[in-house]
Amino acid sequence: MSVLDRLTKAQASRPQGGTFSKVKGIFHNWKVGANRIRLVGDFTEVRTHFIAPSPKRKDRGLCMATAFQGDDKIPQVINCPNWDIALERPKKEKTCPICKLNAVARAVLAEKPSAEEKAFFENLRASSRATNTLKWNIIDREDPFVEVDNNGKPEKVLGFKIASVGPEAFNDITGIYKQVGYDINDPDKGIDIEVTRDDNGARTTYSARAVIEGTSLKVTPLTKEERALALHDLKVRCGRQTEIDKIVNALHDDLRQIISVDVTEEADVDAAVEEAVAEVSAPVPAPAPRPVTQAAPKTAAPQARPAAPTASKVPVSVLDRLQKKPAVAAAVVEPSEDEALQDAIEGDGDGLLGGDSIKKK
Repeated sequence: MSVLDRLTKAQASRPQGGTFSKVKGIFHNWKVGANRIRLVGDFTEVRTHFIAPSPKRKDRGLCMATAFQGDDKIPQVINCPNWDIALERPKKEKTCPICKLNAVARAVLAEKPSAEEKAFFENLRASSRATNTLKWNIIDREDPFVEVDNNGKPEKVLGFKIASVGPEAFNDITGIYKQVGYDINDPDKGIDIEVTRDDNGARTTYSARAVIEGTSLKVTPLTKEERALALHDLKVRCGRQTEIDKIVNALHDDLRQIISVDVTEEADVDAAVEEAVAEVSAPVPAPAPRPVTQAAPKTAAPQARPAAPTASKVPVSVLDRLQKKPAVAAAVVEPSEDEALQDAIEGDGDGLLGGDSIKKK
């Protein structure tokens, strides 16, 4: 089956893997401007979630900023626990907390929510949606080298890199396949493609085109040295799973409360949410006032302890409607500015090309 067929039908494949040695710099990063690459071999389909905050866009993200700092940090882009990378298909057992957020959001939206509720849960639905991404061995024409350890000394050698291609971008690449009429990754008659990354300040966009020489496609057969290279085993290299407990613990408090909702059918949302918020939104009784003796100096009246914080970002009206009693929303704390994190977020994680911010050429 051709790559074109797999791109069109998104069917499972079992690409051939190569050796797994200690190599650095194998994950391709898309630079601003033109990126000329050569696709090699077959791709592996993964399903991912972007869970980090974006301070530049004033988006708190699904998880707290502190989860992406320190020695025990988690990736900003995680593989969906509901996706079997080895078989490239969904798992029967559903354990992904981010997909659970998406299911709850869709269920609430099916219940004709208020305008405030609708805005919150539409945003949650969009941010928790899984993204289908292709992992592909490529030759980076501008920097075709990776770093290996040669007796304790780093050495640059010719090697394949792994590129991440998001859904809109691989639609463009599919279009190139259809126009050319054969697999453009073919070792003998394959061609280079040029991917252009454009950062306009507000968002990042990508476009892809076939490389033309004169009036014809520029055919680039693999050289003898390139043919001798071992393809990266994409399933192994890109198959890391983040522990579910770490994902849950990294979520904002209100989102961690939402995933306790037991939603199997969209029609069950009212009862399910009511059960979940009853535990997290019940107000704490104010403490009894302290006794004041005649000899005590005049002081300000003691302040009652505030009610327990509820879901800090869930609109109060959701709790009112589902819980049938008042709820007090906690204050919202914006994530701190972190330049390194910001650059990674506004870029593409581990070299992600595509996603919700991409538009076709």
